[in-house]
Amino acid sequence: MLFKFSQIFISEESRYDEITNRILQIYRDIPVTFLKETNIQLKRLSEYPLDRGKRKLWLTHFKGRFLKPCPGTATSYRCCNYLVINETINCPIDCSYCILQDYISSPVITVYTNFETILDEINAISHANPERILRIGTGELTDSLALDPVTGLSSQIIHKISSLPNIIFELKSKTDNIVHLLDQNPARVVISWSVNPEEIVRKEEHKSASLRQRMKAAARAAENKFMIGWHFDPIIYYPEWQDGYEKLIRLMGEHVPVSQIAWISLGSFRHPPRLRDIIRQRFPETILLSAEQITGHDGKLRYIKPLRRHLYHFVADKIQKYIGDAFIYFCMESQDLWEEVLGKKPLNNQDIDFFFAESLSRRFSALNLPPPRRKIYQHPAINSNYQAPKSKKS
Repeated sequence: MLFKFSQIFISEESRYDEITNRILQIYRDIPVTFLKETNIQLKRLSEYPLDRGKRKLWLTHFKGRFLKPCPGTATSYRCCNYLVINETINCPIDCSYCILQDYISSPVITVYTNFETILDEINAISHANPERILRIGTGELTDSLALDPVTGLSSQIIHKISSLPNIIFELKSKTDNIVHLLDQNPARVVISWSVNPEEIVRKEEHKSASLRQRMKAAARAAENKFMIGWHFDPIIYYPEWQDGYEKLIRLMGEHVPVSQIAWISLGSFRHPPRLRDIIRQRFPETILLSAEQITGHDGKLRYIKPLRRHLYHFVADKIQKYIGDAFIYFCMESQDLWEEVLGKKPLNNQDIDFFFAESLSRRFSALNLPPPRRKIYQHPAINSNYQAPKSKKS
């Protein structure tokens, strides 16, 4: 599943990077333009319409810290102390509900080619937190595997963490691009798929792999000893949602045993208010906007709480029925729904971090880690012992 581009732009500082050379070898026939990062030329990249912009590839260096806390919002909703690596900005997959349509200022797909800085930061944060299980992923501002066969970043990270026993590395995807990873060391690597019923995949998750393709990829990854993650996020209300989600969860249970599942997340459809008009304009046939929504504590529109509760109870019950006793957590939900649906009562985000540590200690028997310590509450990204490595000069 190789995504096509119509043009590649390359900054002068990325011109001779290893990843740049790799990309140019794969996309041999695509026109290439070298740019100096002046305000005028960067403005030119930001002015493409979104549909056309997603077919442009921009290679440059990132000047700041790659490894950051996941941008959870509002203290009223619980977040899981996840760390994200934003090595690519924007996504060639075009889901109608994607928040990046509103969040990203430039529509072009941006790949930062100074990958060695990422490896340095992972090494530093691992050694600064030797008694913590740190979960790190690349799927926040792009699909982890959409361009990975081209960039090769995940293979480099997987090789790096083989010597860092407290790092769990997650890849989140809606593709079936896993063949290039199957010869990698699967220890402490979680390959995750965002999942929705086939109707939602077909109507709302444009340019993604089909549900069957994702299931086959997950089964193959599990056969190769990778742990698997499932993300029901966003769970979407539509007229046949109960039938759709039950069929989906049954299918998941047929492809991956519960012993291979690292975690399952639940999160309902939520979005900034401005995204409604973008969705209506770009996807007039969407089925996303029919349910009642309210403005949450974080300013985002989300389903009313009785509907969210109903959706979550249904999905969690079917997971128990068709998959088994998996570790389930909420993404950006209130404490009371945690307690009502999952029977857990996280007092804060650090409690959720501890839930993960306990579960992973049981499920990853090969981790060989000391027991996680509940007193270690501080987020690793702001640990007083941690200093981000300085970016290397090109």
